[in-house]
Amino acid sequence: MRQSPMLDYPVSEFKARMDDAARRIKAAGLDCLMGTSKYIVCHLTGLRSVVWKSKLSTPGLLFLGSDGRYGVVNSFTGLEAALYSSCLERSEFFNFDYSGRMGIASNLFDAMCYTIRHFGYEKGRIGCELSTGIHLHMDIGLFDALKREFPEAEFVDSTAIVADILAGKSPMQLDYMRRAEEINRKAVCAGAAAIKPGAMTEMELYKEIAKAGYLAGSEHFTYMSLVSGPERALCLDCPASDAQVISAEPGTIVRVEGGAVSHELNVPFTGNIVVGGVQPGQEAAWELGRAMIAGAMSAVKAGALAGDAAEAMDAAAEALGRAGWAAQPGYAGAGCGWGRIDGPLLRKGSDYVLRDGMTLSLLASVEHASVGLLMLRQNVVVTEDGCEFLNGPTCDPLVV
Repeated sequence: MRQSPMLDYPVSEFKARMDDAARRIKAAGLDCLMGTSKYIVCHLTGLRSVVWKSKLSTPGLLFLGSDGRYGVVNSFTGLEAALYSSCLERSEFFNFDYSGRMGIASNLFDAMCYTIRHFGYEKGRIGCELSTGIHLHMDIGLFDALKREFPEAEFVDSTAIVADILAGKSPMQLDYMRRAEEINRKAVCAGAAAIKPGAMTEMELYKEIAKAGYLAGSEHFTYMSLVSGPERALCLDCPASDAQVISAEPGTIVRVEGGAVSHELNVPFTGNIVVGGVQPGQEAAWELGRAMIAGAMSAVKAGALAGDAAEAMDAAAEALGRAGWAAQPGYAGAGCGWGRIDGPLLRKGSDYVLRDGMTLSLLASVEHASVGLLMLRQNVVVTEDGCEFLNGPTCDPLVV
């Protein structure tokens, strides 16, 4: 491994990540993991590319063996850029070149086949990212061809293993995530300062918040949603409206969701801007939402089960006699960091064991006529003794 100019972390951290991943691959009974998503490739190698979101190219496809050997299949034309951002040596790239003049093959498929044979995995158990929600950088036709080429190999869905590898965060990763959380805060506060109830549409406010987020240093924003008023609040992941004027009626809640990205790590946010402050008829809903978040936090610690947080959140609603107000019983959020959701789902019955350094995004959803759907989100870091705020509390309303 080597320290390249754009590498975000020291080489020692990437070595530790590779070693940890290899142990998990071996424990799962796999011979190797074939990483096809941006998240796992970037996490283990540092490779960053402008074509991750493109359908035109494959920035890098990682093979990591249970014995610790690894290599990345990559386009020869992208080699120098890959070397500039990743921790890998030139010899650890298995390049294809469409011209046939350079590399080990003239196309991606043949390069993948060469790499599998090179490492001796043609009869092995190969873990793949096959579940929904993962951006695969190879189409199903290519994957089927790969299975035909290696009939004695077993291709196994290992999406859960990938999520487990990504779930733990190092101190440097936590610092980047705290930076993203601060960007979120600045963006929503800028929106609260710019809002003009009765004279501004949702889309106009959305643009102010997005602009502030980028000016504060976000590399990108995951999909942002913005809704105002109790009826619109019932819409999930709903885009801002060009026609909906934000009401000046006291108690109107503007819910904005999204997530800033810092050094490829994403931190989700749910901000609630409240016109004129929380009104008397809305206080019970806010009290319930806060109690549900506090209940979930009390159950989170290293060694606890992911399902414990969901059960504690439900118990908090029961204790207040408002279980019927909980819009998502049995669910308390999910891991975060690589995308708006990664790592474990905090759902009732989950036996996933939380560990020190994981980042979780706790989410309480309260449905009531006074608020429509009130959503409070708190990002936390799992510790040995419990959990702590990622970067301060984020459930309080921003009153305008």
